[in-house]
Amino acid sequence: MSKKTFLSRSAAIAMSAVLLSSSMSAYAVNDISNHWAKDYIEKFIDAGVINGYEDDTFRPNNNMTRAEFATVLSKLLDDPSVPTDHRYTDVPESAWYFDAVQKLCTLQIISEDEKFNPQNNITREQVMVMLARATRLTATDTSVVNKFSDANTISDYALDAVAAFVENGYTNGYQDGTIRPKNNITRAECVKLIDSLNLVPDANSLEGIMKSIYEGVELETPATAITTITANNVEYYLGLKTIDGIEEAIASEPMMSSSAHSICLVRVKDGTDVTKMMSDIKENVNPQKWICVGVDPENVMVTNKGNLILLVMDNTNPQGIIDSFNALELDGETEEKPEEDKPIVNADGLIQYNDFYMDSMGTINTEYVTNFTNKVESVCKEYLSGASNIYYAVIPSKQYFINDKVENPFDYTSMMNIIRSGITSAKEIDLTGTLELDDYLKTDPHWKQEGLQGVLDALGETMGFTVDLSTFTKNSVPNFTGQHGYNKENFAHETMTYLTNEAIDNATVDNFQDKDFTKVYNTAKLETATPYDMFLSGSTPLLTITNDPAKSDKELVMFRDSYACSLAPLLIENYKTITLVDLRYMASSLLPQYVDFTGKDVLFMYNDQIINTVVLR
Repeated sequence: MSKKTFLSRSAAIAMSAVLLSSSMSAYAVNDISNHWAKDYIEKFIDAGVINGYEDDTFRPNNNMTRAEFATVLSKLLDDPSVPTDHRYTDVPESAWYFDAVQKLCTLQIISEDEKFNPQNNITREQVMVMLARATRLTATDTSVVNKFSDANTISDYALDAVAAFVENGYTNGYQDGTIRPKNNITRAECVKLIDSLNLVPDANSLEGIMKSIYEGVELETPATAITTITANNVEYYLGLKTIDGIEEAIASEPMMSSSAHSICLVRVKDGTDVTKMMSDIKENVNPQKWICVGVDPENVMVTNKGNLILLVMDNTNPQGIIDSFNALELDGETEEKPEEDKPIVNADGLIQYNDFYMDSMGTINTEYVTNFTNKVESVCKEYLSGASNIYYAVIPSKQYFINDKVENPFDYTSMMNIIRSGITSAKEIDLTGTLELDDYLKTDPHWKQEGLQGVLDALGETMGFTVDLSTFTKNSVPNFTGQHGYNKENFAHETMTYLTNEAIDNATVDNFQDKDFTKVYNTAKLETATPYDMFLSGSTPLLTITNDPAKSDKELVMFRDSYACSLAPLLIENYKTITLVDLRYMASSLLPQYVDFTGKDVLFMYNDQIINTVVLR
């Protein structure tokens, strides 16, 4: 997978107002309320990136012309230092799109042909080619497009670009198994495709805040690139030894300049001493870190707004950058938060709380909970005598986090009392304090893979491993609708993320039910009724992940449900093998025939809804 490199001042930082055509102005739109791209379009409008027409329409289903898309794309890119002298015969200097087309030509995003054909509708593959060239996005394996029935219609020149979009999860084609490369792209589809590249950050994301800071600085600043601050580079950027207390952080530094310039934005975790962290940064950051150039100590400035810390090192205009940051009005800063919505129960029985959909836990079924504890105990005593260590953990469902708001709260206390008194052969790892509702998908029952750092920390502290999610590569699946919305019209959608690293990419999977597919992630499952099955191909009685170059020779067996499908991949680098056993689909009496527990760690990890509603075999 190729890492994106943007030509703009930074990834999504130098964004200026983008107009889809010269005739568009900042008007409200009234024709998207029931459109599938409503959220994307509103996001772009709210960010001042795209506007509607004078008649209060957006016309999302209209085709986009090549001239319109050239205007969109050119607004995302810095001006080249030396303009091209090439001229297209059908792009006169008086045309509203002349400068945009010339810029794309200079940047070699479009070729120096005789004609540009500005009024022609632009196709899906043409858009992907231009975006791929602009963001330096390439494919590592063009065969990924072969899953589409019309892959043979992709133009030769567009194959790498289309494959790159598919490989990175930026497009998944259509439900009928086609990619339709030569179809005209609509304005709505174009917005979605641009959004998949995260070129327009949310206003209150760190990238969005950094964008606003730069926009508020009057003096010109150098072209910069964004770097995520991790445990490996935190000392270089912030002068800190660890990222303890930091929820997320980014650094913005010049892409091509000998000037010393660095802006770092840090969001600290709740409960962290912000004043002390600011003092530590001010005292320990190195203003001479560039070696040949540096910043005067008085031009090293640190300030904050709530749990946001800004570090500025700049000799030219440090106070101007600080002033721009202080002038920002961030969500939740100047206005009181609205009262939270009360949960409602939909006609299909789902609980809806704000934007989250979830199954109801119902009432406690003590017989099922007792059966669960008895099953864990019996497996421990009958089959796990040779195991190295035995643990168990209960995964809280989404209702756990709003249990005090629902009409009929679930009795979690009684459930856990039964479990804790019944399971004596395994050590409990408590996960309840490691998760929040925001760590779960909105349209699917499961947790977000990228939200599992707290879970990993809790498991690792007891089981003896470490996992840093900031070192993984994030891959986005836009327009994701989980199993709660399957086959439901106008249901909500969201962006789902899955994480990769070298261990995940190189691991092999032996699935008892599917011997042909041996990879960790099966993206074909995204088009099914249970799209979360893309993680380890979903339900199966028995599955083993092998990672020969693991950090140790340790091996793990997990008795699990579907939640573990997204957790297990994150552990691959720490274990030579990870065996997943699902006792919903496999009788425990078969364990001696299929699983050797000798010297292995064992973890029972089940969601509370499974414990309360399913009898393990």
